[in-house]
Amino acid sequence: MARLVDRPVERLETGPGGGPRRFRALGRSWTVARVVEVWKDTGCWWAGEGEKVFFRLETACGRLVELYRDQEAGKWFIYRVYD
Repeated sequence: MARLVDRPVERLETGPGGGPRRFRALGRSWTVARVVEVWKDTGCWWAGEGEKVFFRLETACGRLVELYRDQEAGKWFIYRVYD
């Protein structure tokens, strides 16, 4: 089961390829063990939404989370946390 959170990431450290390596969100720190999947969402152009790049990540504690980077704003968000 997944929980939709869509909250800003407080702090983020990227790795050599630009993907997340460590981040702080939801009041805790997370370390990325591996990137499971990366995809782009172009958003609804009629609603003025810009492109987002999503990352499905496995954390060091074994939890799956999804982050995205709002390309226009240059900000990161934690989107979904899997139980």
